[in-house]
Amino acid sequence: MFSHRVTAVLTSALGAAAIGVTALAVSAPAGASTADDSFIAQMKAVGVTFDSPQAAVSTGHQVCKELAAGKSGTDIAREVLSQTDLTTKQAAAFVVNATTVYCPQYASQLA
Repeated sequence: MFSHRVTAVLTSALGAAAIGVTALAVSAPAGASTADDSFIAQMKAVGVTFDSPQAAVSTGHQVCKELAAGKSGTDIAREVLSQTDLTTKQAAAFVVNATTVYCPQYASQLA
């Protein structure tokens, strides 16, 4: 189980990432021609690269499914942390970027 401190750090990182990524999302990265390209570019901007961009996109869409099912952004970021070698900040950015690009209607669930 996650300690209260880890949860607090993750929640803070998710909130900070949401604020920062919202600013980035307003102006999509130059050269991004599709939502998928935008998502990959936003993740690259926080130091995350993917062996399989298709798998990354699929996982990005899974974030939306989880939000639609009622999970919080913090819960999803915890799952990302447990299944990857991303840092807390990168996991939070993954959730926020996926939400911003693929399902902005769920952005309010990230706060």
